[in-house]
This record gives sequence, C-alpha cells and structure tokens, in this order.
Amino acid sequence: MSARVFIWVQHLLGFGHFARARVVAEALRDDGFAVTLVSGGVTPADAVPNGISFVQLPPTRAKDELFDELVDAQGRDVDKRWHEARRDHLLAAFRAARPDVLITETFPFGRRLLEFELMALLDEAKRPSPAPKIVSSVRDVLQRPRKDVRAAGMVERARAIYDAVIVHGDPAVLRVGQSFPEMDGIAAKCIYTGYICADMPKRTSIRREVLVSAGGGAAGQSLIAAAVEARLHCRPSDAPWTFVTGPLTAMPVPVEGVTMVRSLSDFRARLANAAVSISQAGYNTMIETVKARTPAIVVPFETDREQEQVIRARAFADLGLVRLLRGKALEPRVLARLVDATIGSVPPTAKIDFDGGAGTVRAINAVLGR
Repeated sequence: MSARVFIWVQHLLGFGHFARARVVAEALRDDGFAVTLVSGGVTPADAVPNGISFVQLPPTRAKDELFDELVDAQGRDVDKRWHEARRDHLLAAFRAARPDVLITETFPFGRRLLEFELMALLDEAKRPSPAPKIVSSVRDVLQRPRKDVRAAGMVERARAIYDAVIVHGDPAVLRVGQSFPEMDGIAAKCIYTGYICADMPKRTSIRREVLVSAGGGAAGQSLIAAAVEARLHCRPSDAPWTFVTGPLTAMPVPVEGVTMVRSLSDFRARLANAAVSISQAGYNTMIETVKARTPAIVVPFETDREQEQVIRARAFADLGLVRLLRGKALEPRVLARLVDATIGSVPPTAKIDFDGGAGTVRAINAVLGR
C-alpha cells in the first residue's frame, strides 16, 4: 500500500510557495505516494496538478506587504467565524486523507497569521495511532523575525513537534542558518533536498528576447514599469521585449512595441532561450534562470521586514550567476545600462544541486524509515 502524504501550503503575496509545493506533490506522486495538496491561497485552475487529491480552502492573502493582516479573495477583512469555518474545512480534509506524513510549508518558521488553523491541525495529527510523521518544508532562505523571542519560539516548536525540516536548497550555496541563525540548534533535524526546479527545456534558438517577469505579480509592478521605460534607453536592437506581469494581476494595459501578458504557457522555454531575463529574486524564477544559464538581472523584492530575496540574490550574484540591482537603485536608465552589459554574456556553469524533487522523495522516505 502506498504511503499517504498531506501537504498544506499558503501563498500570501506572490505564487511561489504554491508553485514549489506543486513540484513536491508531483515528485511524490510520481514515486507512488498518494498525495493530498491543500491550498490556502487563490489557486488558478490550470495550476492544480493531475493525479493528486486537491483541496481548496476558503482563500486568503496578505492585506499588504506588511503581512500583518489577512483578507479574503475579494480583499475583505476576515473574522473569527471565517477562521473557524476554514479551520474546520482543513481538519475535515486531514481526517479524510488519513496521512502517514503531514507536511506544513514554511510553518512553523512563518505563516503566524495562520496559527489558528495550523495549531489545530498539529493537535489533530497527534490523535491517530500511529501518528503521522510531521515535516516542515522550507526554502533556502528563511525570513527571521526581528524579535529574538519569536525566533527562538519557532525553533523550539520545531524541536518539540516536528520529525524533520526539509530544506529545499543546497548548503554549498546557502545554509538555512545564514538567514536564521537559531536553526543551527536543530541542524540534526534539517535535511537538504537540493533546489526544487521544474524540468527546464534545452536552449533551441539564438538568444534574442528580453523577458521581464514579475513572479506572481502582487509585488512586481514597479519592476515592470521601470523596465518598460528602460527599453527606450537601451542600445538600438531588434530584440523583442516580453513582459509577464503575473497570474495574480489584472489584465495588463497594452504598451506599444512590446508584448504584455499575465502569463505564458511556454514561460520556461522562453526563459531558457532569452537573451536577458529581468525578474525579482523569488525562489522559483531564480532557480530556473540559473539552471538554464540565462543571462539575468535580478531586482529583489525587499522591505524593512522582508530580506529573503536580497539574501538569495546576493548569494547567486557572488557566484557570478546573475547581476544584482537593488530595488532602491531601480531607475530606468540604470536598468538600461545593465541590460546592454548583460546581453551576450555567458553565466558560468553552476555546480548546484537542482534535483530537489528527487531529494524530497529521498527525505520523506528517510523520515518514514524506508
């Protein structure tokens, strides 16, 4: 009988958390696991993978970039009754799935706004006999809380409740303790899987296109606007420019001389063949870009609280794999000069573990004692 895995994931601003959880779900499915994937964010129908059980909770997102409040899919505040209904929906799905492994994406190292349902879920997971193994799934970089007591509490919760923390990264590039030093105290629970990356197509044509992408789109509009103007200041070229504003944005306003779309069904193929990629430094686009060896400029999303993309971008820039432009320096003429300098460059071969799907399967089998 195949083992059953229950994956909880919540994207609050962009779409990257779900995209990575989807790859994990597909890798486990392909290895024979029975997978239930539970999404707490707005999930486009074409993003749901085949061959798994999918559960859509009443969707929520962060109200703004401060990540202090939740709103529903229509932007309305949520209340206690909404919390309770969503919690009950999640618990019912968990009971129906009867998993051997429970995976919470990011939690307990983030997603504190969802504690009302996650702590109930962890309590429910203790009831069966035998109880499922409990695993946290995290990226290469964690956003450490500013308060030491909160950081220590997250690590202590992981120490007390979780059987393992699978880190979707390569310690040769970044150790999770570099962004969250307290994680070194539970290093024995951490299993590095390699970077989660979908299969990237081989380059099949001469690099011509300038591909500008904003991830999910919720926080990338300043990058799109700067790149639209930067194009006017680049050296004359017949290179086509394509702007991908993101699936979480409204239909983009047409701009003369460029292609404006919310998404591309062949995005990875276009990325693999691009002359230059201009993007933020979110996990998925960054890893796909580096794996494809596409010349790239990254402008990490950052606020006083959010430094995750900056840490990642700096690590890959230090390896010579991307060019880094900080958001505070984002200005059309500066970006144009970088585009001119980047076109025609060849990033070095990266000695990085990109096989995070297979690494996750190995990690889950190890947790199950297989």
